[in-house]
Amino acid sequence: MSESRKNDPALYKGTAWYYARFRPTYPPALVRVLRDKYGLDGTGRLLDLGCGPGPVAMALAHLFDEVVAMDPEPEMLDEGREAAKRAKVANVCWVDGGSNDLSPALGQFRLVTMGNSFHWMDRARTLDALYDLVTDDGGVAVVGEGAPIPAPPPTRWRTAINEVARRYLGDVRLPWDAVQTDPSEWHEAFLEASRFKELTTYEESFEISWTVESMLGNLYSTSFCNRRVLGDRVEAFERDLRAAVLAVEPSGILSGEPPEFFAKMVRKR
Repeated sequence: MSESRKNDPALYKGTAWYYARFRPTYPPALVRVLRDKYGLDGTGRLLDLGCGPGPVAMALAHLFDEVVAMDPEPEMLDEGREAAKRAKVANVCWVDGGSNDLSPALGQFRLVTMGNSFHWMDRARTLDALYDLVTDDGGVAVVGEGAPIPAPPPTRWRTAINEVARRYLGDVRLPWDAVQTDPSEWHEAFLEASRFKELTTYEESFEISWTVESMLGNLYSTSFCNRRVLGDRVEAFERDLRAAVLAVEPSGILSGEPPEFFAKMVRKR
C-alpha cells in the first residue's frame, strides 16, 4: 500500500455509518484469548489504537477500569460514542488521534489493541512509541479478521463481486485476493523485531453469511470502494453488483467463505 494512501486524512470519510453496521462482528474468542493471555481482571487501562467505531474497545471495556479509544476519523468516534450510549458503557474515552499522536501524555496502559488498523501505520515506529506507554508485564495485541492463508478458491458470488468491483475501480488488488506477501511485511515480523517479547498467535475460523445488501454495506465501509470513491456511479454500481451476484446466487444468501479471526500478541518484559 502506498504512503500516499496511508497518509490520506479522508481515507475513511463517509464510511463510519457502514463500518459500524456491516463489518463482521468479532467472535467470542476476542475476549477470551486476550483475557487469558494478559490476565485481565477489570483493572488497568486499555488503549485501542485505530479503534474505528469501537468494536474492540466496546467488547473489552468490562475488563478494564478505563478504555481510551483513539482514531483519526471524527465520524468513527461519533459512531463509537453513540454505540457506547446505547450499550450503557461508560468507561470508554473517545480520542481524536492516531499513531503519530502517541505520547506520554496519554498515560500508561496494561494493554494496547489494534483491530484491523496496524497495517495503516508505520509499524516499527508505532511499536517503538508504544513500548514506553505499556506497563511492565502488559502487552500489545494486533487483532483482526480476514481470509485464511492460504486462501481457498473464491466462491462464485465472490468472483462476481470482483468482476463488478474491478469494472468500477480499475485493476486494483482487493483485500481478499490471494496474494503471496513477503514474510518481512507480516505483522509478526514487526512484532518480533520490536522491544516486546513472547510473540504468540491465535487463529480461529468463524461463520458469517452475507446478503447482497449487507455486502454492499460492507463495501461502503472500506477505504477503496465507498460511496465517496464511487461518486455519481453509486446507483449504477449497486444495480450491476446486485444483478451479477443474484445471477450466480439467486437466493441472495452469500455463504461458504468463513473469515479467520487472528490475534498476534506480545508482552513487555
